[in-house]
Amino acid sequence: MARIDGGGSRQVQARKPEPKPEVQAKSAPASEKSAPKAKAESKPQRDGFDSKGNPQAAEKPKSHVAERNTKAFNSGARNEINRFAQSSKPAATTNKDGSVTRSKTTEKGKNTRTQELTTDKGKLREAQLKYTNTSTTKVKGGTNEVKNSHTSQSDMFGRTTSSKQREATETRGNTATTKSRTEATDRWGNVKTTKGETTKVSDGDNSKSTSSSVTTDGKGNRAVSNETKTVTKDGNTTTTKTTKNSSGSETTHSSTAKYENGTYTLGESKDWKNQKFNTEKSFSKEKELKPSSEDKGFTQKQKTDKLGNAQTAGNLLGAAGVKKTITKGEVDKSKMHENNSSTDPNTFVGNRYGYSGKHEVTIGADGVNASFNREAKAGLYAETKTPDIKKGEAGYQVGANAKLEAAASVDAKGKLDLNGLDASVNAKVGVTAEASVNGKAQTKSVKVAGVDVNASVEGTAKVSASATAEASGKVKVTRNPPTAIAEGTVGASAVVKAEAEVKASAGPFAVKATGYASAGAEAKATGTIGYEDGKIKLGGSLGAALGVGAGGSVNVEVDVKQIGEMAKNTAVKVADANGDGKLGLDDAKAVANNVKDAAVNTAKNVVDNTKKTVMGWLGW
Repeated sequence: MARIDGGGSRQVQARKPEPKPEVQAKSAPASEKSAPKAKAESKPQRDGFDSKGNPQAAEKPKSHVAERNTKAFNSGARNEINRFAQSSKPAATTNKDGSVTRSKTTEKGKNTRTQELTTDKGKLREAQLKYTNTSTTKVKGGTNEVKNSHTSQSDMFGRTTSSKQREATETRGNTATTKSRTEATDRWGNVKTTKGETTKVSDGDNSKSTSSSVTTDGKGNRAVSNETKTVTKDGNTTTTKTTKNSSGSETTHSSTAKYENGTYTLGESKDWKNQKFNTEKSFSKEKELKPSSEDKGFTQKQKTDKLGNAQTAGNLLGAAGVKKTITKGEVDKSKMHENNSSTDPNTFVGNRYGYSGKHEVTIGADGVNASFNREAKAGLYAETKTPDIKKGEAGYQVGANAKLEAAASVDAKGKLDLNGLDASVNAKVGVTAEASVNGKAQTKSVKVAGVDVNASVEGTAKVSASATAEASGKVKVTRNPPTAIAEGTVGASAVVKAEAEVKASAGPFAVKATGYASAGAEAKATGTIGYEDGKIKLGGSLGAALGVGAGGSVNVEVDVKQIGEMAKNTAVKVADANGDGKLGLDDAKAVANNVKDAAVNTAKNVVDNTKKTVMGWLGW
């Protein structure tokens, strides 16, 4: 029998030909009697995927439990998770996304216990874990169920978040009452505790549930939520209606790592909000066309996706400039009119009106990308600044601005690649009053790999009041997993906001810090229609909120496009053997000829030197 543990080890014991599953399970005690248990456990661990010379070792995929993913759990939970990951008894399956799920159900009298562990390890330090231990006991008139859940996620930088939850459910007849407690720990160790209670009354396939929860943290925040939900099932169609009211204060910490528009950003943010009220009503209808193919993985995306992997590489190449512009244009600047009452070239006091915009379509390694923007505005402006910093020179600039502006804009963008289609459009109209100050200082530019780079520091502080109405739509069609979703949102808001930003950069690297404080009201409506996991989905919601907020963020940005330009210039400099300023087949031929000539010359020199040395020995 082969045993594979959570650290990737295995112990192999001889087994009879063609054993039956039940025989394997019963043979363990006998094996343990023939060899002391302590010695068996002390064997060195090995990689569970190392199956050379032993095909049996690959029968069960390994479970990966990183120490950092369980450090926020108590010792009892950590030991339980590790023992289960190392046990040979649970059934193990590999999910679509490459994660591994181990599960086991045991029955003893009136009690049934089900354990399930799903883990995943990325190519770098990324790791995910979710573990549930559910115990169900039959009692007079119903059942009692206790479910303990633990989840954890860490990214390539080791930043880890986790949560643990305990749910106790008593079911009597058609009524189930659940009391829960959830503790969520962010990467900084801050703990947020949510206590909730839900009562669900079922009538066949239909049900109605009411729930309430209170969320607190160690900073004095307290948020309250109440929800009512009804579920009606008619054949293969399920309709869900939800009403939710919430209020109170809450602090949220988040970590990000994303690649967008040629820039890779690593960030940390903290947001605080205090809502006087937040009311939302939602509706959804799902019609099942075929049974769900969802498994226990963290996503339903196939890991063995060659086209998707190729597109990931293509996106990086596209950011580095491996693409061609099909069309590109910009609205003539004369379409924006202005009347300046100041004669100072660095000051503007007057009005502007008109429209501006641009568009672009490219095709390349990153697929087909299209963008379109148009903006019309009119307003009164007062702007002043010191003279512009000359290109490539060291210097500083400061400025101050004030405006009262009415604007309307349309933005649209789309991307079509090997993964599918992602398109969005946004239309906005609003009135803004704003005052700001800004400043920038930079060093003289220097050439690095053929690209002008410098170091700079810039900052902005502004206060604004705005009222806007907005409508947006999004269409997403993906190949892996197969989905087609269309979403739309309309809303209106009135916000007063004070914010500041400081950015320091050096060549392709930059660090940006932001902070804000705001107060406002918002109302919005959303709608969704699409296909996902064998179901046609239709839904919508209405909501309104009033509150205040504050927050800040720190981001590290890497300009992949600029680095790509440097790499290209360096490659040309090193490999441009024929000196035409380009890389091509002629360069390969020239390099080959140079290598050949160098080899011939080296051989001649060796012969000549050897000849001279031997003749010296002979005294000639």
